[in-house]
Amino acid sequence: MAPRKKNGTFRFESYELEDRMMYEEELNVLKTIVKEQKEEIEALKRDADEKQRKHETTVEDMQKVIEHLDEKVHSKKIDNDKEKKKFKDFIEEMKDKIECPVCLEVPRSGPIPVCPNGHVVCNKCKTDSCPTCRVAMGNGKSLLASIVIENIDHKCKFDDCEDLFAVDKLDDHAKICAHRTVKCPHHNCSEKVSLSKLLDHLGKNKCSFDDAPKLIEKYPPVGTRSYTFKDQLKVDDITWRMNIFTYEDVNFAILPEKFDGFYYVSFVMFSSEVECSKYKIEMTLHERGSTSQDAEVSFKYCGKPCSIDGEKSDYKYYGVAVNTKGMEGILKTRINNLFGFKVTFSIRKLD
Repeated sequence: MAPRKKNGTFRFESYELEDRMMYEEELNVLKTIVKEQKEEIEALKRDADEKQRKHETTVEDMQKVIEHLDEKVHSKKIDNDKEKKKFKDFIEEMKDKIECPVCLEVPRSGPIPVCPNGHVVCNKCKTDSCPTCRVAMGNGKSLLASIVIENIDHKCKFDDCEDLFAVDKLDDHAKICAHRTVKCPHHNCSEKVSLSKLLDHLGKNKCSFDDAPKLIEKYPPVGTRSYTFKDQLKVDDITWRMNIFTYEDVNFAILPEKFDGFYYVSFVMFSSEVECSKYKIEMTLHERGSTSQDAEVSFKYCGKPCSIDGEKSDYKYYGVAVNTKGMEGILKTRINNLFGFKVTFSIRKLD
């Protein structure tokens, strides 16, 4: 007869069986979860692949559209270039038709005189006979020429300028053209030069102490210059050569002179009236060997600079003006046997 197992042994085997069943159940659950996640990942991957294919297809379609548009733009550009050339040729032909045969310039305002045979001539060159066919000019006017003049671009009147403008913009441009004709600012020089060549003129002639403008780099922008002469009692009028400076691409000059019992120190900027209004200067006339702050006697001007486009006779109103009596305190001593005075100036651009 076999021996009996104890109750504890049965209970242990029962627990072991339950644990195994729970483990297998949990394992099955995990396998199910993993399977579902794999299926979900596969679905996401298929979806991503499908989107990628759609994206690539869209990109290809867009590329084809772009290429097609590029072809149309290129073709349109060619057509536009042809039209522009055609229009340019037409304009040049019109200019040739209304160009004065005498001065070879295109008139800038109408009415334009025309002979009975249709030949035009500008008003300043008109005579009794046509310069082209020699028939009597008469009083004919070309309305067509006037219309052409109003609708074409004209070259700036200054020789060194190559810019073109509509006829109603020419006068505004001429006031600020970098090549406009200006007078040399020196009081004893009567030459007229292109503004773009003014510095060359000043450097090559005796109008300026300086061959080239002195650059003002420090801040605040301040400069000083001294001017001398031998005997203030014997010399009635004196004109010193100017000093030229540059600050922030703007050129200007200091012009001192003694005239009719007054000492004038003018500040002239080589810019238009509009540009000059954007700046403010301070200029002090005082004795040599001092500064503008510690001078015993000094005279000051504050205001805008004078434009190179202004009249020379107006320069003295844009600077210091001191009569002979007022200068006695500044000229009371000689240095190196010379009388003289000092000019200190500053310049700033208004906000």
